[in-house]
Amino acid sequence: MNNKQLYRRAIAAAVLLGLAAGVQADEYHYTNILIGDRASGMGGAYTAVSDDPSGLYYNPAGIAYARSSSLSASVNAYQTTNTTYKSALGGSRDWTRSSSSLLPNFFGIVQPLGKGVFGFSYAVPDNVSEDQDQVFSGFPSALSGYTINNYTINFNFDDATYKLGPSYAVALNERVSVGMTLYYHYRDMQFIQNEYVNLSDGTTELRERTSRYRESSEHGLQPSFGLMWSAGERLALGMMLSKNFIFDSQTNEQGSYSLIDHTQQEVLDDVGPSIVGHDDQREFPLQVRLGAAWFHSSRLLLSADLMHNTAHDYLFGGNTYRREAVTDMAVGAEYYLSNTLALRGGFYTSYANTPEIGPGSLNQEENVDNIGLTASISRYTRNSSLSFGMGYGMGSGRAQLFANNPRWQEVESSSLTVFLSTSYSY
Repeated sequence: MNNKQLYRRAIAAAVLLGLAAGVQADEYHYTNILIGDRASGMGGAYTAVSDDPSGLYYNPAGIAYARSSSLSASVNAYQTTNTTYKSALGGSRDWTRSSSSLLPNFFGIVQPLGKGVFGFSYAVPDNVSEDQDQVFSGFPSALSGYTINNYTINFNFDDATYKLGPSYAVALNERVSVGMTLYYHYRDMQFIQNEYVNLSDGTTELRERTSRYRESSEHGLQPSFGLMWSAGERLALGMMLSKNFIFDSQTNEQGSYSLIDHTQQEVLDDVGPSIVGHDDQREFPLQVRLGAAWFHSSRLLLSADLMHNTAHDYLFGGNTYRREAVTDMAVGAEYYLSNTLALRGGFYTSYANTPEIGPGSLNQEENVDNIGLTASISRYTRNSSLSFGMGYGMGSGRAQLFANNPRWQEVESSSLTVFLSTSYSY
C-alpha cells in the first residue's frame, strides 16, 4: 500500500486513549465527595438536620437552631478511586484509571449574630488527582495483521472544585426558620497526556506519538436558599434550592501528533503543536433538596433526603453537552451508645447525569451509576468531639473511551474515603 493509505489505516487502528468527551473531574455525577463529619457518616442525609456547621452546605436554615457557637473541621485523610474499562485495549485487556488525594474538604464556623446565626464555610465537593505511567505490549490492534508491540501512556490530571462563603439564618418562630448561603465557586483543572504506540505486521513498523495539554479555570457564585420546619415533636422537614452561576471561564488546549514509518525512515504525518482556547461557560442545574428527620428518642435519629437536579444543555468548546434530570437519595441513622459515644451509618446514590450509551452514535459521554455506604464513630467531651469515618462506593455502566469509534466499554468503578474530623463548641 502507499504511504497515504497506510497513514489512514494506522489512524483507524490507533489505541490512543483520547476520551471523546474530553477530560474533566466527575461532572457526570452531582454527589462526589460528602461534606462534613456528622453528615458524611449519615450518607449525606442531612437536609432536615443541619444544626451544626455542616448545615451551611446542606441547608443553612438549620443553623438557626444551633445551640452554641461552634467550629468544625473535616479532613479526608485518604481518598482513592479506581475506574476499570473492560477489554479496552485491543478488545482483550482492561484499562484502569486510578485517582488518590489527601485534602481538607470542609471547614465551617457558626456564631450568633443579631436576631439570627451567622456562618462561614469552605468545602471541596469534587476533586480528582491522577498520576499514571503505564506500559502495555503484545496485543492485536484494529489494523488487520498489525500487533501492538509497545503502548506507553503517561498522564497527570488534577481537577478540583472549591466553595467558600458566608451564611445567615433566622428563626421566624419556634417551628420555622430560613437561611441563605452564598458560595464563591472556583474550579481549577490541568491535564497532561503523552502516548507512544509501536505496532508492526512483521514487515512494516509504525511509530505513533501524541501529546495533549489542557488547562481550564472558572469562577462563579452559588446562592442556596433553605427552609426548616419542625412539623411535630419528633419530625423535622427541610428544603434547599441551589444553583451555580458561572461569570468567568477560560480553557486552553494544546496538542501535537506524529506518525513515522520506522522501517522506511519516513515521516507519514507531523502535526502541531496546535493551540486553541475559548471562554465558554458551563451551565449548571437547579438543585432541589428535600429532607425528613425522625428524632425517635434522645439516642436515635433517622433521616432521609431526595436531591433532584434539573435537565439542561450547554455549549462548551464547540460541542453541545446534554445533562439529564437526576434524582438521588440518601438515608442515614445516628445512635448514641452513651452521652460521649455516637455511631452513624448511611447509604446514598449518585446516578449519572449523562444520556445512556447506545448503538449508532460516536463520542458519547461516560454513563456510570454509583451507590455508596458510609459509617463513622464520634467521641464527645464537654466542648469538643473527634470523629473517624469511612465511605465505600461502587458503580457500573458504559463508556466510549475512544474518540470517533462506535465501540463501547463496560465500566466498573470503586472508591474509598477515610476521614478524620474535629469540632469545638464555645
